[in-house]
Order: sequence, then C-alpha cells, then structure tokens
Amino acid sequence: MAFMGMTKKQFLKKSKKALNDTGGILLLIRGIIFKEEDNKISHSEASNQLNNIRKSIESIFFEFDKINPPSKCIKLHLRILRSLITLQESVNLYSQHLNTTKNDLKEESKSLEESMKLLDEFRKEYHILADEVKTLLKK
Repeated sequence: MAFMGMTKKQFLKKSKKALNDTGGILLLIRGIIFKEEDNKISHSEASNQLNNIRKSIESIFFEFDKINPPSKCIKLHLRILRSLITLQESVNLYSQHLNTTKNDLKEESKSLEESMKLLDEFRKEYHILADEVKTLLKK
C-alpha cells in the first residue's frame, strides 16, 4: 500500500507550530540584542545565547524541511523555509558582529546593520506567513 502524503490541514498545523516556535525565538533574539546594546550582558554571554538559538532554528528548519506537504502547499512550505534561512542568516551575522574585534569597527557595524536588516525582513515575512496559516486553518 502506497503512503499518502499529509493533508492540507496536517501541513497547516505543522506550519503553525513551526511559526509559533520561531516567533518565540524572534523575541529571544530581540531581547539579547537590547540587553547587549544596553551592556546588560557581555558579548560572550550574548554569543552563547545566540549559539543556543542557532541550534533551535536549525532543529525547527530540519524538522519542517522533512515534511511532505500536499502539492497545493509547496509554495507556502518553501516560503516558510526561506524565512527560517533568513532568520538563521541574521543570527549568524549578529554573532559575527559580537565576535568582531573592537579594532575593526567598520566590519562590526556592517555585520550589525546587515543582521538587523535581515531580522526586520524576517519579522515582516513572519507576520504575513502566520496570518496566512491562521486564515487557511480557519477555512
């Protein structure tokens, strides 16, 4: 007997879970950034916390990547995966910013600026995706 792929509703529930998990991570990242900017945590502590966050993002990504969405949901699946990649890139750049020596302020500033740009891009896409999934689940 051939295995049938998941239903649209199953896919949307998994999408909602992935987005909810990611939303919590977004809040953690923003908290780290604010604490680091206000010198409430050291660069090394912020870096350690970001490393844990990076692992969480990777876990969410790989778990979501391995699901087999129905054909009518493939575009949404890819958009969610792309948004997770954007978040991962933002975290990587912010980590790079934290690990840049104070002697290279230009590089540090560039990493921080690019990280914030990607984080904002992710935040906007996240809200669009979360609203779309929520609407589709109500149907």
